[in-house]
Amino acid sequence: MKKINYVITSVLSCLLLFNTIGSYNASAAGLQVTFTTNPQIVAPGTNGYIQVNLRSTGATISGIYITATSWDPTIVIPQGNWEVDVGSLEGGESYSILYEFKIPSNAAPGLYQVLFEIRGSGSIRQTAVIQVQDATVVDITSVNPTEISIGQSTTILFNISNNGGISLQNLQFTWEDPNSLILPVGTDNRITIPLIGAENYTEIPVVLIASSGISPGVYPLTILIQYYDQTGEKQTVNSTVGLQISGRTTFDIVLQTSTTSTTTFAVVNTGANTASSVVVSIPQQPAYTTSGTSSTSVGNLDAGDYTLASFSLTSTTSNRTGNGTMQFPSFNRTGMNAPPSGGNFTGRQNMFTNQSFFGMGSSSVLVVQIAYTDMFGIRQTIQKQVNLSSGTMSGFSSRSTTQGTSGTFPNGFSSQSQTSDQSNSLMYIAIGVIGIIVIVAVIQLARKKKLSNPFKSDKGRKE
Repeated sequence: MKKINYVITSVLSCLLLFNTIGSYNASAAGLQVTFTTNPQIVAPGTNGYIQVNLRSTGATISGIYITATSWDPTIVIPQGNWEVDVGSLEGGESYSILYEFKIPSNAAPGLYQVLFEIRGSGSIRQTAVIQVQDATVVDITSVNPTEISIGQSTTILFNISNNGGISLQNLQFTWEDPNSLILPVGTDNRITIPLIGAENYTEIPVVLIASSGISPGVYPLTILIQYYDQTGEKQTVNSTVGLQISGRTTFDIVLQTSTTSTTTFAVVNTGANTASSVVVSIPQQPAYTTSGTSSTSVGNLDAGDYTLASFSLTSTTSNRTGNGTMQFPSFNRTGMNAPPSGGNFTGRQNMFTNQSFFGMGSSSVLVVQIAYTDMFGIRQTIQKQVNLSSGTMSGFSSRSTTQGTSGTFPNGFSSQSQTSDQSNSLMYIAIGVIGIIVIVAVIQLARKKKLSNPFKSDKGRKE
């Protein structure tokens, strides 16, 4: 036990002797030596200084020479000359020498010693201690999304990574908008991260909302992350993240009027921002086409404002009955009931399969495209769908109408005239057959009468 106590006492004595910031009084030699490290805790990848302070406490001391004799060259890299000839110090005179060093970026945190030897009126050996802190291993690697809309709460994910070789606990994550226009929702702006493993990351969800009084643009968020390293020192990481307050807007399209020649839509800016250089277009689509121009420029639209855009629309699949001309595929004339040659009728069945009424066989949704320039000068394009009901569609012109009750066939052959001609032909055939039967019956009756009195002429001759 006495041996153990002796060892502990010796170690404590050495620690008191070789202190980072302290003094060693060589009173016998008349020279006082102290060391100061600046900064007190050195970060990896940075430079530091060991300041050696000399003071003559007695008579003049000549031939003072200082040199560093022992250190870890992989951690403490000398910068400049580390052997200095001081010369003489008169009684009460002081002198300071700076020894610059560099700590590599991959240096492990800890305490590192540099042993100095001071020769003058005797020889003094004294140690300076350099404290290296853990590297700044916490970074904000990503923020998603980076755009939020005015007046709408948005969840932002901050990806925080620990690039070091040790786990970090109880990190404090704090964010702040210097303008107080971006605020937290449902909580405050401070979050505690329990643990981030070594060479790992975590995602911090933060619910934000941009005040309605804010203007579109890019706004900074100040991020502060605090934690304690292995040496017990509090480390602080300051970052700035830019968030884009959306310059996009939203639109509504409403059918205003519809005639056989023009269809007019009301374009409403329902967003919170002004839309510049607005162009309304009818893109190519199966159900509708435009006659003439398919795009119209309506200028700028302020928030809540509207304008009108007109187009000449044609429905390629009409939903209405009408008296328009119908075209049918060509056919071969095979019978007396077929229409004249050159017609396009394939049979009686097609007269009814091509009929179309409201809500049968066609789309009533029109796609309208809106292009505009947002608050950031970026050209945006959106598409809206307008539901055209059967009532509104009655005003549209039709490229391909369907058969009605009196549709006209090619070459002047109508459905009504075809039916009447068929009936007349059957009637004429029936009359002809009946006439033939009557004539045959009369002839047969006459023959029978003549054969019933064969001697009538002979009797007259005998008289």
